[in-house]
Amino acid sequence: MIRSLLFLSLLMLGLNANTLTQPEIIFQKKCQMCHALAAPESEEEQKAMVAPFMSLAMRSVTIGIDALEEPKDNKELRKLTIEHIEDYIFNPRPEKSFCEDIIFEKFRYMPSLERFISIKEAKIVAPWVYDTFAPANYQVK
Repeated sequence: MIRSLLFLSLLMLGLNANTLTQPEIIFQKKCQMCHALAAPESEEEQKAMVAPFMSLAMRSVTIGIDALEEPKDNKELRKLTIEHIEDYIFNPRPEKSFCEDIIFEKFRYMPSLERFISIKEAKIVAPWVYDTFAPANYQVK
């Protein structure tokens, strides 16, 4: 009985540790509560939004970083955008936001997730966010 409980405890710890290394799970648990995966399909969904949906947010960020930093190619843009996301998660400020005025007026800037997501999780999820939601013309081939 004790061996079974010990095995079960170790198994649960292992399963929990694995979820913290999977970017999709981190996104679901830490980001998706505010950021929808896709544009709202109804007026009701639009009114319930508390943050821009992901493709809209990523479009704003990638276009903003592309214009401001003038990266030499999409690979460098990807790197700069991922660094921006990792920083913005913990240090959001209005001057770091690339959202259009109308979006910023509706949502403002997000609160710091300093006590909600670890640095390790941010470094795992940020590249996945870029690769999943950045506009097609900014993807690294």
